[in-house]
Amino acid sequence: MTGGFTATPDVLVALAGRLRAVAGEVWALRERVASVDVAASRPLAPPTFEAVRARLREAVETLDRAERTGVDLADRLAENARAYAEVDAIAATRLLDLAAPDIAPPPATASVRVAERPFALPEAYDGPVTVRPIGRGAGITRITPVTPITPVASDTPVASSVPGGGEIVARAKRWADLRLGYSMSGLHDGYRTDCSGLVSMAWGLPPPGLTTVTLPEVSHRIARDELRPGDILLNTAPGAAGHTLIFAGWADEAHTTYHAYEESASKGAHYGTVPYPYWPGHGAFRPYRLGT
Repeated sequence: MTGGFTATPDVLVALAGRLRAVAGEVWALRERVASVDVAASRPLAPPTFEAVRARLREAVETLDRAERTGVDLADRLAENARAYAEVDAIAATRLLDLAAPDIAPPPATASVRVAERPFALPEAYDGPVTVRPIGRGAGITRITPVTPITPVASDTPVASSVPGGGEIVARAKRWADLRLGYSMSGLHDGYRTDCSGLVSMAWGLPPPGLTTVTLPEVSHRIARDELRPGDILLNTAPGAAGHTLIFAGWADEAHTTYHAYEESASKGAHYGTVPYPYWPGHGAFRPYRLGT
């Protein structure tokens, strides 16, 4: 970032969360201002009444714009943080690709780091290797060999294939029929009973389920007109700032509203009709489909 300080992806995510919290407070203030009953508050002369009402209307519009701006900026910060983290990961991977074991180390005089031995990737790992990533990343990555794990039989159901849209919707309907309450820590059949837990269960992912941040790892973006039952609308923000719900079909021919299954703090697991892409004031939502 510019403007006098630098920020790591983790700091950007934290800033995005704070921005969303502030935007929520602004929205609550906007609702309070909008609900003021000028006529009942105190008898006023008609000119004064109209002037006060006009000022309140301007305040509501200003707060509304401030809330939307805060949410949009928070979304951009979160997207930048994710992009920076991906760039760092790619840079580190490319460094390993370039450091072939059969290339002789350069002379000490050609090293860009004084008194530091040039790095060469060993032919076989027998201990941790320190890698200094190029590019944005300023940290040091330690690569530690991992002992192969022998698969162990488990009773945990793991999807062997991508379920169809009808099966996904049917699974979501079971939670809605049970009216399961919302919880980011509670479990039902091994899955968290929050929004991403519902999607993970319906998609047949391993329990306890992914999050709004990690669901894109098993899915891909699609266009609005490509939406079909079983896809999701997703706000990839972390924690309570993110949200997701399962698309169950369009509610009108103009494709401005749709039917969906979701887990929410206010209603628990339920079925409802939602404006596309989602209710205002909750960040940016985009359509995703299971499968990479």
